Formats: sequence, structure tokens, C-alpha cells
Amino acid sequence: MVTQIKTFEGNALALELTGRFTEADTLLIEQLFEEKLNAGHKHVNILIKVKDLSLLKNMDLKAFWEAEIWGIKHFGKLGRCAVVAQSDVIKSVVKIENKALHLVNDAFEEKYFDTAQLEEALQFIEG
Repeated sequence: MVTQIKTFEGNALALELTGRFTEADTLLIEQLFEEKLNAGHKHVNILIKVKDLSLLKNMDLKAFWEAEIWGIKHFGKLGRCAVVAQSDVIKSVVKIENKALHLVNDAFEEKYFDTAQLEEALQFIEG
């Protein structure tokens, strides 16, 4: 399930992923993202908070693929991305993604934050 942690006037979105990820979650993320673009923002900064990797085993594969395809199509519209979790695996993936994906989109900057650093992560996407 996707829930908004905080709402912003600017170009930022703060979301938490828990339990099962479904097609409805994909549609919600798309809608929130499009609202930011329709408000005139060139890039959308996003925070994704993930409790742990158990989300992967509870994920609807169709929803996952739809979200991935949509994300690829809109990747050029992403700005800062904060990933909040408590996982060395996720931390490593974020480091690799940040270096590789910044080559494709120079506005993209991805950063990992431990769960205790949520406020710092929120500031990162607001700034």
C-alpha cells in the first residue's frame, strides 16, 4: 500500500510503501506525480520510505511492471530521490543507481537515508 507521509506545495512527494503493492498503488503514484507536473514543475522530487525487503514478496507483479514501465517513460522528469529504509542491500542499490542514472538524467540525484534520518530526507527533497 502507498500512503503519503507529507504533502508539499512545491515539487516534492513523500510516500511510504507498506504491505502489498497493487495496481491501485501504481495509479496513485502516477496521479500524484502528474499533479506536480501539471502544476508547472519541470522535475518531481520524491521520497520513498520502505520498511524492509518483505515488500518484494508481497508485490503484485503486474503492478510492479506497470510502475517500472511508467517510471522509465517519465525518468527524465525525476529530480531528487530519497530512499528511506533500514537495509544494507537497498543502500548499496541506491549508491549504484545514483551514479549510473545520473548519466542519463543530470537532474537526478538519489540518496539513501536510514529510517532515523526521515527529517533529513524530507529536507533533501524539499531543497
